[in-house]
Amino acid sequence: MSLKVAVEKRKEGYYVVTLDGKIDTLTYLLFEEKIDPLLVPSTEMLMLDMKNVNYISSMGLRSIFKARKLLKPHNGKLIATNIQPHIAKVFDVVLALPKESIFQSVEEADAYFDFIQQQELSKQRKPS
Repeated sequence: MSLKVAVEKRKEGYYVVTLDGKIDTLTYLLFEEKIDPLLVPSTEMLMLDMKNVNYISSMGLRSIFKARKLLKPHNGKLIATNIQPHIAKVFDVVLALPKESIFQSVEEADAYFDFIQQQELSKQRKPS
């Protein structure tokens, strides 16, 4: 599956980026290409609408954290909305980790994130 990225300017310095698909090793460059022009001092808020993101790899996470880091010195904010539960779990795990890496490679991290997302999807599918 590919990634679709739509950028909408709400007002000066405020943007909504709607994502549809996977943010992984095959699509993260497209994501970065679309948001790079927005990572400037005049951007006050960059909102990622992740309602239709069904998978994120370590490269996708890296792109999001990189964008946040580039906005921060100018008091710009990056927020994410409509995050699917299995994607939210990956963010929770990443933010809970100490700064030092616990993965030996990108492939190992992606395998772990894939496992987490599949587990969360399985929980969602089970009837209550």
